[in-house]
Amino acid sequence: MSHYVLVHGSWCGGWVWDRVSARLSEQGHTVVAPTLTGAGLRQHIDEVGQLIETGTILAGHSYGGMVVAGVADACPGQVRETVYLDAFLPFPGESAFDLMPVLRRPFAEAASRDPAGRTVPPFGLAALGFTDPEAVSRLRPICMATHEEPLPPARNGERPPSRCVLFGDRSPFAPMAVRARARRTVRTGHLGLWTAPAEVCAAVTGS
Repeated sequence: MSHYVLVHGSWCGGWVWDRVSARLSEQGHTVVAPTLTGAGLRQHIDEVGQLIETGTILAGHSYGGMVVAGVADACPGQVRETVYLDAFLPFPGESAFDLMPVLRRPFAEAASRDPAGRTVPPFGLAALGFTDPEAVSRLRPICMATHEEPLPPARNGERPPSRCVLFGDRSPFAPMAVRARARRTVRTGHLGLWTAPAEVCAAVTGS
């Protein structure tokens, strides 16, 4: 059995993994799905890094891919595999905005109500698949630093094997998928880990 650490994306919390986590637990795996509390990428990497055990499988959804990559780079030899679920797959020095520049303007517009322009409330929810009132009610703002901060330099050591799972045939993360060792597509929307947990669980475990 394996130890999984699951990292959520923008505006979500560890709860968004509940339906996938339950299936992994039923299979006998141990699962940790934290709710990120830091303001930016570096703090999130530090938070998740504290949950790593030798042989951990790290999975990240959407923005969570930035965190997963950072933890894998910071903990060489401890992470067995990384799984990017419709997620950013960065190299050191790249930010989420670098990888997807189209996000800069809508993020800035969403943050315009904040006097400091740093807090980004949830936006574009229907297009992202947030149609379940239960999920929508649990979303929370994030800090602009999550997408501005570049991935820190990696420590000595190779990255663990990686898999990229795209959600649907038109995923905006497809250009990054070529960076992964293996690629797979699940026929679902961007919030597939909430709306299609059985299929996504199978993709996480590689079954």
